[in-house]
Amino acid sequence: MSKTPASQFRASSKLSDETLMRLIYMFAQGISIEVTARSTRLSRKTVRTIFFKLRDRLTRPVFNRWHGTNRRLLKLVDPGHEALVRVTFFDVLAECYFNQTCHRNWTLGNRKARQCRSCPLPGKFQTDQTKADALALIDTIHELYRRLGLRLEKGHDPVRLFRLRLLHTTVVGTVLNHSRKLQTGFLDPTDMSYLACGSLIDVFLTDLANDPL
Repeated sequence: MSKTPASQFRASSKLSDETLMRLIYMFAQGISIEVTARSTRLSRKTVRTIFFKLRDRLTRPVFNRWHGTNRRLLKLVDPGHEALVRVTFFDVLAECYFNQTCHRNWTLGNRKARQCRSCPLPGKFQTDQTKADALALIDTIHELYRRLGLRLEKGHDPVRLFRLRLLHTTVVGTVLNHSRKLQTGFLDPTDMSYLACGSLIDVFLTDLANDPL
């Protein structure tokens, strides 16, 4: 029986290096679990597991360039508003984000106003602009995870999980905004500019070489 060749990127995985690089490529641009599974001929469960492992690595300093304080996720009039939204009150943001009933009622049109009556944001964000920015940030994360086909993960501290999802969303947004596109609509993996898809893949592979998956 043939065995998967040894790799510097993975410790005991059955994935080939080519498949792993394709998974990183799809992860970097926010491609759904379903599409990635078909592309790599892996199960959705396997893809989901690898995506979560890749997401966890985004907390490492080598990835700071894609989600640092100089990165812009939202198009705000005042960049200072976004800095306030992103680095403070994570417990409040997480409380709002994980109120699934509130978000579902709004997206289904059951409530016209985006902010519900029990919203925790007004107690922390004093201006209409910062409250609107916080809600826009929350909705951006919801949209990415809806597109990915990833539901809420059980067994996580809500604040930690919100931070991970925010980090992930910011990285994908940064890559999409700084990479060339191919005619297929996918990003160009050979684009090695500072914040581009190819550079992120390269940093992932270097990180995996030092600490295999």
